Amino acid sequence: MSDLWKKYKKYMAAAGISIIVLLALTAFYVRYDYQQYCKEAVPILEYHGIGSADGWMKELFVSKETFETHLQYLHDNGYKMVSVKKMAEMFANGESTEKTIVMTFDDGYLDNYTNVLPLLKKYNATATFFVVHSKIGHYRYMTHDQIQSLIDNGMEIGSHTINHQILTDIDPQYLSWELATSRYFLKKDYNGYVVRSLSYPNGMYNSKILAAVKEYGYYWAVTGNAGTVSKKTMEQKPLELGRIYIDDSNINTFKERLRYSYWVGYLKERGINIHFFKSL
Repeated sequence: MSDLWKKYKKYMAAAGISIIVLLALTAFYVRYDYQQYCKEAVPILEYHGIGSADGWMKELFVSKETFETHLQYLHDNGYKMVSVKKMAEMFANGESTEKTIVMTFDDGYLDNYTNVLPLLKKYNATATFFVVHSKIGHYRYMTHDQIQSLIDNGMEIGSHTINHQILTDIDPQYLSWELATSRYFLKKDYNGYVVRSLSYPNGMYNSKILAAVKEYGYYWAVTGNAGTVSKKTMEQKPLELGRIYIDDSNINTFKERLRYSYWVGYLKERGINIHFFKSL
């Protein structure tokens, strides 16, 4: 019996060592695989207003000072800050997307011109601005000429629909108005400018919306889901690009959100698409 016990203990010890080695090898592989993924993956940052909320929804605004700390961090750490269109071109042309970040701004607030544009130019960055067409020229929204200035400075203009209607809530007969007509008006207003990018209002969409977005000529669309964009994403789901929501948090939280974005993107691409990995 004692010989059997000794053999059993040896067997368990050997099994334990094997499990430890297997776990170590798995951890090493996951770490290596994740690092390789991050060299290609591109986070898309979702901002709205940059400046004081002044009575508007506070969670939609990041202070000018905080925003500059984000730009300073990205610049100092060697990130290229680009638009959705530029990112798509980089993937299509086989360019390196290592340390590339896409900057996006929803709604078309006036401060996107007064505060954001000068800072983007300061840090040699470009961005995509998703404008709500019916709001152009209204109180606290950019005017026609200010949006034209963004275009003239190399920024991308995308559609955030005509009226910022939640697309999944409206009658499907109005999708052509919100999606197709917004592209038409922007093209008409800005000397034939072709809008290729869309931001779903509140990040909401479904299979019917996806079909309409494709039908009405959009190349890329950003969602309310977290994650990063890879070449595989651009090839298979260009109308479902993930973004990471950025609020008025300190630089440490900003770094954590970047890490979160990479991990969610990595897990999704490896087939682990857990339902609670939504945008923060």
